[in-house]
Amino acid sequence: MKSKDWLYPDRKLRVFLIAISLTGLGVIFLGQRFDYSFFISDNLNAQNQFIINRIIRFLLNDNLVLLLIYGLFYDRKYVKFGLAVEAFGFFFLLIPYFILRFNTPIDHMYISFIHRLIINPTLMVLLIPAIYIQELQK
Repeated sequence: MKSKDWLYPDRKLRVFLIAISLTGLGVIFLGQRFDYSFFISDNLNAQNQFIINRIIRFLLNDNLVLLLIYGLFYDRKYVKFGLAVEAFGFFFLLIPYFILRFNTPIDHMYISFIHRLIINPTLMVLLIPAIYIQELQK
C-alpha cells in the first residue's frame, strides 16, 4: 500500500467490493428495527425473535466488514484472520451476552454497552487500522 496505485490489481473489483460493503453496513444500520426472524418463522416468542435478530445482524455486519477488509487489502490471510475474530466474537461474546441478557437479574442498562460492542462490528472495524499498520511496516 506504499505506492500511489494501492488499489491495483483489480481496481474496479476492489472499489465495487468496498462500495457494496459500506452500502450494506449503512442499510443494516438504517434498518436496525427490521425483524429478520420473520423470514424463519412468524410465530416466535419475543426472546427467540430477539436472539435470531441479533445473530443475523451480527453475522451480516461482521461479514460485510470482512468484505470491506478484502476490498481494502486484497489478501485472503486477513479475511481468514477476520473469520477467526468473528468466530471468537460469536462464541465468546454473543452467546454469553444472551445468557446474561435472559438469565441474570443484571439491569439491562449495564448490558447495553456489551450489546453495542457485539452487535456493531466494533472488533472487526478495529482490524482495519491494525492491518493497515502491519502493511505499512512491511
